[in-house]
Amino acid sequence: MRALVITEHGGPDVLRVEERPAPDPGHGQVRIAVRAAGINFADLMARVGIYPDAPKPPSVVGYEVAGEIESLGEGVDGLGVGDRVIAGTRFGGYAELAVTAAANMIPLADGWSYEEGAALPVNYATAYAGLVRFGALGDGERALIHAAAGGVGIAATQIAKLRGAEVFGTASAAKHDAIRAQGVDHPIDYRTQDFRREV
Repeated sequence: MRALVITEHGGPDVLRVEERPAPDPGHGQVRIAVRAAGINFADLMARVGIYPDAPKPPSVVGYEVAGEIESLGEGVDGLGVGDRVIAGTRFGGYAELAVTAAANMIPLADGWSYEEGAALPVNYATAYAGLVRFGALGDGERALIHAAAGGVGIAATQIAKLRGAEVFGTASAAKHDAIRAQGVDHPIDYRTQDFRREV
């Protein structure tokens, strides 16, 4: 299979398309025929060598993908070959085939493109974990979202609004219209305003 390999730590010029052996799914895992992969900050940090848990070069990064299930490992129930899915891969996603735990994927919604699906896992899982799983954000509470114009910030804003929260979001003044459009009730210019006073 073809994969985008980090040959050494550095800039984009260290990336090479190479032939690699196809990974086999283990117990509880699936192999995905990747149709789109997201590019996120973890991948960039891994490429330059500052992500502590990243595989060492030469390696394949790619933390989130969308595609079809190509094969199932033992112990996987409720999924089938050909199912359209999105998944967190914990690296290995910049390849034609990627393996991940069946628990790390969800169906790709009807009408969604693979590109849309690949943009979802890291941003929305991060935001959901922080606000809901660990933060137990509820109706009528206030949520302060830093970097509200970024991927995780947009996801956090949408999740907070769905939970019934009043949302305060930090961003530069130039991005206030954009974050309002995403659902931020109270934009805060982090350059000129003290968010502690605004909230």
